[in-house]
Amino acid sequence: MTIQKSTTQEIQLTTHDGTPMVSSLTVAEKFGKRHDNVLQSIEKLKGDCPVEFGLLNFQGVEYVDAKGEKRPMVAMTRDGFSLLAMGFTGAKAVQWKIRFINAFNVMERHILQEAKAELRKARQAARQCQLEWQQARATGKLIRREETDTIREFISYAKGQGSRNAEMYFLSLSAMVNRELFGLEPKNTPEHFRDTLDAAQLGHIRMADIAVARALTEGMAKTLPYKAVFAFAKERVRTLVQMVGRPSPIMLQEPANTLCLLEVVA
Repeated sequence: MTIQKSTTQEIQLTTHDGTPMVSSLTVAEKFGKRHDNVLQSIEKLKGDCPVEFGLLNFQGVEYVDAKGEKRPMVAMTRDGFSLLAMGFTGAKAVQWKIRFINAFNVMERHILQEAKAELRKARQAARQCQLEWQQARATGKLIRREETDTIREFISYAKGQGSRNAEMYFLSLSAMVNRELFGLEPKNTPEHFRDTLDAAQLGHIRMADIAVARALTEGMAKTLPYKAVFAFAKERVRTLVQMVGRPSPIMLQEPANTLCLLEVVA
């Protein structure tokens, strides 16, 4: 339960979960009535009105009196107060009713302004998240294009060593990365899979693509058998996973110190 206090025109209100409320103690003080009599009036009203209305608009709470002892008190919504105040008559009572109504109006406007501010923050955060995703996706595509050039070179390399299915390495390497990072087999991988990932997951993909490209380049430079080069790339991705972990669907940030990790993986 969120409780806030506000004093408006000598009237103290609180908010319970975003609903303005006033205490029976405040009502008794401002209208010049004994608190025990106000509590009795509230109990009578609760007995006369529907149970649901009473539960929503009159909440039994406690306060500590001047002696340090706990005493009963009732917190009322605007509707609860309005129902109670109907029984208060006289010119002075009318003036206090107006002040209470104004106090509720001020508090409600304040709550509305706070809600709008929170909504603006949420929208700004959503826009920032979308921007980060777009940047991550664009960077990932650039790295993927560079990796694709390396894979083409690797395919030629494999063909030169007698591979008959070297063209399949485009799919095989992507499937390997998806399996190692996300535990996904090709048959379970959605179409346009990378477009469904968040910025953090794209960060993992980006690191894996770099690790694969570097491993292929190094393996070919060492003139390893093409199958050994593929195994080398797979081992690099597994090393990456051991270092940064598998991406989680609820991750919101990229792994820290990414560049350092890439240098180690390489």
